[in-house]
Amino acid sequence: MFGEDIYSETEEAKAKGLGFKLLPRIWPFFRKYRNRVILAGAMLIVSTVLSLFGPVLLKHAIDVDIAGKSVSGLVRTSIIYLVIQLLVFGIGYFQRIALAVVGEKAAADLKEQLYQHIIRLPVSFFDHNPVGRLITRNESDTEALKQLFATTAVVIAQDIVMLVGMSVVMAIINWKLFLIVIVLFPPFLFALTWFQRKARPVYISIRRTVAEINNFINETIRGLPVVQAMNRQEYFASKMDSLNRDKFGKEMKAQFYWYRVWFMVDFGEVLGFALVLGIGGLWALKGLLTIGGLFLFVSYITRVFQPIRGLSDQINVMQRAFASAERMFGIFDTQPEQAEGITRQAARLVQGVQIAGVDFSYEGRGQDAESSPHKVLKDINLNVRKGEKVALVGETGGGKTSVISLIMKFYEPQKGRILIDGIDLHELDNKSLRRQIGFVPQEVILFPGSVLDNLRLFDETVTAEKVHDAARRARIHEKILQFPQGFETNLIERGINLSLGERQLLAFARALAFDPEILILDEATSSVDPHTERLIQEGLEELLKGRTAIIVAHRLATIQMVDRIVVVHKGRIVQEGSHRELIGQDGYYQRLYRLQYLNQESA
Repeated sequence: MFGEDIYSETEEAKAKGLGFKLLPRIWPFFRKYRNRVILAGAMLIVSTVLSLFGPVLLKHAIDVDIAGKSVSGLVRTSIIYLVIQLLVFGIGYFQRIALAVVGEKAAADLKEQLYQHIIRLPVSFFDHNPVGRLITRNESDTEALKQLFATTAVVIAQDIVMLVGMSVVMAIINWKLFLIVIVLFPPFLFALTWFQRKARPVYISIRRTVAEINNFINETIRGLPVVQAMNRQEYFASKMDSLNRDKFGKEMKAQFYWYRVWFMVDFGEVLGFALVLGIGGLWALKGLLTIGGLFLFVSYITRVFQPIRGLSDQINVMQRAFASAERMFGIFDTQPEQAEGITRQAARLVQGVQIAGVDFSYEGRGQDAESSPHKVLKDINLNVRKGEKVALVGETGGGKTSVISLIMKFYEPQKGRILIDGIDLHELDNKSLRRQIGFVPQEVILFPGSVLDNLRLFDETVTAEKVHDAARRARIHEKILQFPQGFETNLIERGINLSLGERQLLAFARALAFDPEILILDEATSSVDPHTERLIQEGLEELLKGRTAIIVAHRLATIQMVDRIVVVHKGRIVQEGSHRELIGQDGYYQRLYRLQYLNQESA
């Protein structure tokens, strides 16, 4: 559901099994490179099979060449051994390069698709999924899947081929001694199954904690001036220490499970070696087994536990990768902002915007409005005619910005309808709708890039001439020309190399550059200096000329020229009228205006 965490604690507790069910969802990202994967797989099989001949050649050297005192035969066997090992190294090198390329390309594709999906998710999704968590999904989790296919899959396939191949060779040499060895396998398979069942929920929890740490670091750095100004460094350091300790505890729990398996495998290797050496040695003394055959078994018993140890190692990695995949696909499973099939386009505004009987609650998304515990808006009815300028005023938290969010279709109401020219927003394509709206948010968002790029938001279809004209009308053109490179001046992250007033005026110019039918200003003059506010006041009438405008404002002096003022109080519309009409009424607007007037006088 929109707005819910993409992976809840309850789901973590229920996470069981190897997670192979996720492979059909992971594979499509690698399928386009299947030819390279098949080639790498073929090289893997060839190199692994060739490596099995090493102990076989040594057996031949001991039983035939050395026993027969054949120098030429020993030299020939040595050369063959050397050539085979060189082939193994060479094929293995190219095979790993091939899979490394697949892993990198597939990971890049996965990151791109995940990013494209994230930016199409509804705004409500980000209410409960912090930035740091999403960064972890897009970076760390995709890297874990790359590791799964580029390294883990190779090692597992190699270990399986090696294990099967050595088993076949040992069975051919002496099936009775092989039966003694194979009896040790079932306990290890049980141990691996036990490990994956215990470890997977822990690894999912670890990924969640890593995301929390990333988000905490991100938020702390963004708010560092406040942290330092309020001398709260020790608290934040303590909080980070607590998160790291939590992660440490979970990591150690997973390692504790792994060490049990690791101990069993190592003990099994010692036990297998002792059995083969003891029983095989007795059989060799009795002539039931050659010395070369005994050497082959001793050599293989060491090698046979390497794949088992490798499998247990890689299952450890797989658990991390599947935990990452499960959380990442939780994002993919979240529906995009607008369902497919909605193609009705928003045309040029003819009549206006109508809000009819709207109830809205952030907690009540997807539920009946009456069951929502905290309604932000209650029975809102508002008509904004084409060309009309309407201001929304009221106390903070009264619901003004929520009205704007519904018109922008960031959220949908639980009750009532919002219509443009008589058409329900639910029926309109989001892109076409928002092309008709110029939006200046409360917090100005600027991106790394030039001033020109920011004003047209990297849309080259908006000409430089149009951008310059918008900047003039927003009273920021002359200031931009004073920048080091004018419109080509690069902005640092969030535009911190500009003053707050300059950023606000740039936001005005950006909205105007797209020549919108409807202009929405959300507290657009609430945080600028008096000089900049005066510049905005001077150009405001021109900015709004010929447009339908909805203005959210706290400073009542900035909206006295609008056609109508709507007072929103505790989620309801309590007054409507012009400034002159409302100031003459004994109501909420008059009290709010007098309060601001007295504050300005005292200042």
